[in-house]
Parts: sequence; C-alpha cells; structure tokens
Amino acid sequence: MKRIGRERRTAAIVGIDNNVREIEDLANSAGLDVVFELVQWRRRPDSSTYVGRGKLEDLKEILEKRKVDYVIINGNLKPSQHYNLEKNLGVECIDRIRLVLNIFKERAETTESRLQVERATLKYEIPFLREWIHNAKAGEHPGFMAGGEYAVDVYYDLIKKRMKIIDDELLRLSRGQEVRRGQRRKRGFALVCLAGYTNAGKSSLLNILGNDDAVVDNKMFSTLAARTRKINDTENDVLLTDTIGFLQDLPYFMIESFKYSIDEILSTDLVLLVVDASDSIEEIRRKVEASTKILFPKTGPADLIVALNKVDLVRRSTDEKVKIVRDLTGCASIVPISTVTREGIDQLIEKIDDRFKHDCAVKVKLPNTPESGSIVSWLYEIASVKSVEYGESVLLSLDCRERDLETILMRTRAAGGMAVDIP
Repeated sequence: MKRIGRERRTAAIVGIDNNVREIEDLANSAGLDVVFELVQWRRRPDSSTYVGRGKLEDLKEILEKRKVDYVIINGNLKPSQHYNLEKNLGVECIDRIRLVLNIFKERAETTESRLQVERATLKYEIPFLREWIHNAKAGEHPGFMAGGEYAVDVYYDLIKKRMKIIDDELLRLSRGQEVRRGQRRKRGFALVCLAGYTNAGKSSLLNILGNDDAVVDNKMFSTLAARTRKINDTENDVLLTDTIGFLQDLPYFMIESFKYSIDEILSTDLVLLVVDASDSIEEIRRKVEASTKILFPKTGPADLIVALNKVDLVRRSTDEKVKIVRDLTGCASIVPISTVTREGIDQLIEKIDDRFKHDCAVKVKLPNTPESGSIVSWLYEIASVKSVEYGESVLLSLDCRERDLETILMRTRAAGGMAVDIP
C-alpha cells in the first residue's frame, strides 16, 4: 500500500455488519476519504471472497462507476480471501489490521516505534507471501508480485533475516528501558503509566498532569512513542508515561511486536486506565474488555486507577458507567474527570498520591550473599530506600506503604534475614 496521510485518497468500506464507526475513524486517521460503504449481512465471512459471490459482483459494478484507490474490509482477511478479492476487483484491498499498520507507519517517530511497526508488518505479510508463493507455483501471478516465484522466495528469505535483526535491536533497546526504570526508582520516583483504548484522551491527560503542551491530535493512534513527564502537585515524586493506545481483537503477532511498549505499561508501579465516558454502555464494555485482556493478569485491580474521561460530554449521570467499569476491572478507584473543564483532576491527583504514601518506616537485615541482591533491587522498586549499609550483613532503612509491609517482611525472612525495627 502506498503511503497514505500525506494526501487525501479515496476508499470504499465493505463489511458484513453495520458496526462501521471504528473503521471509519481508522480510515480518517489514515487520511482516506470514504466514498461509499457496502454491507452484506452475514453471520460469518465467505471463506473464499469475504462477501458472497453475488455481493462481490455488485461491488464490481459499483467500482466501475465510482472508482476508489482502496477497498477497506471491515475485518481481518485470510490470505486466500485477499488474493481473490484483488483478483476479482482489480483494486488494492486492505483489511483492518493492514490499515492500522499503515497508520502506525505514518506515526512512528522513534527508532523503537519504527522497529516495532516494521516487525508487525513483516509478521503480517508472511502468511500472505505463502499464498502468493502457492499461486505462483500454480501459474498465477498477482499484480503486486508479478516478478514470479523466484522473487517471492528471495523476499521471504529476506523477511526472516530482517526479523532477526529487528528482534536483536528491540531487545537491546528494552534493556536500556529497564536500566532507566531502575535508575528512576533509585532516585525515588514512582512510575505511573497511562493506558486505555486509542483516542480515550490519554495525551490530553498527560498534558494536564505533567504541565505539558504537546499537540493532541483527535485521531486514532496519535501516540506511538512513550512520553514521560513528572506529575505536578503531588507530595511524592511521580513520573507519568503516555504510550500506545489499545484496540480490540489485535492478533497475537501485533501484541508480540509491540511487547516492549506494553512492557512499559506493565512494568510500572501503577496503571492509570483512561476510559471514554462519552461512549455508549456497549462501547465502554467493548473497549474496557479489550484493555483488560492486555493488562490482566500482569496488572491487577490493586495496581489500577480508572479515569473516566470526557464527562463534560455526558448529559446524564455517570453512575451506571462507573458501575460497568468497576464490574469489568474489579477496580475500586474510579474517578470521573474532564480534561476540558478539569473536573475531577484534583481528586485524581489525590488518588495517585495516596497510592505512593510511604507511611511505614522499617529496618531489615539481610545476609550479604549474591541471592540477597535481588531482594535489595526489589526493595528499591517497591519502597523508598533511605540508606544501605554493607558489612557481614546488609542493613537497609526504608519507608514503605502499609499494604506492602507484610510482603517485605515475608520475603526478608525467606531470604534468611530479619526485621530489625518494625513500626
């Protein structure tokens, strides 16, 4: 697919139900003008051409009169469906995942985000290449791979080599992330990450909490690279990071390709899940379920605060929506807010600050062994370490949250240590 977004190009949307709002938003974010939409009501896609043969003929007739640059399929295509559609329609067909990948490609600005997008794109293309190879052997030559079987085989081999290079580079970058997180914790910073469905208002919230003035684009996936700012007006030192938004039914290969961005979320002390309160109950349920599939079980309700954003756009009470979110997440801390009117922002900051209050002081002694090193590192992550003395034993003075005290004492005893002073 050609680069889209620099100039407006035309597209038609084809689907098997009328849930087209999200694909319309994706098309707009990709810089495409939707000329027409065609829906065929089906329980499941046709195994060969996604839409049935009759509807395919209807689509061909419409495209002869109303030409478009792309046909967007509101779903995920199998390689054989994609091949048959392009062969019959004579126009480039892109499915939902390909559309998302092209948006990612346009928005990727950092080395890490560009590598993750490239990896996901290559993983997406592998099964399609297999289909092209199959058709090349059968004597068929799709237009975009008209060079024949040899060219396809060479390209397939290049993909595997490129994937290995990308994986090695992403691993190196992720280790750098881990080092930075560790350094921030040792300097006493608590780490909070914004998460949520794309276009829920995460970047706007970061601007408010971090006193930032980054441009907020009202398009899906406006943020791919992580941005970190210090939260103002908190008693504790708290860093807030904004990263990639979620999307429903992402295939495993995309989650795997963006695991380093997702790890940025899952490796923090607290996740601030942003939910769009202006959505319908059904939309909120769908988007929260998509978010929790990625967050849980590595992040649990105890490490979650939900910001129910855009309440300025809600005319009725948000009580029912709060209940739905609480039932889906198990989270007790749900704060209705507006990044436009600043309603609820002070209460949200207070909730965040409360999570990091170290109101218990304790001293622990550990044996000076290599095994104790991991305990010391963990204590830096979970508590505020005031001092460390190394001798025959390791003596640590630290402040911690009351809810973490028992876990600290338990791990200390399990490592052969003891508490010297307990509040």
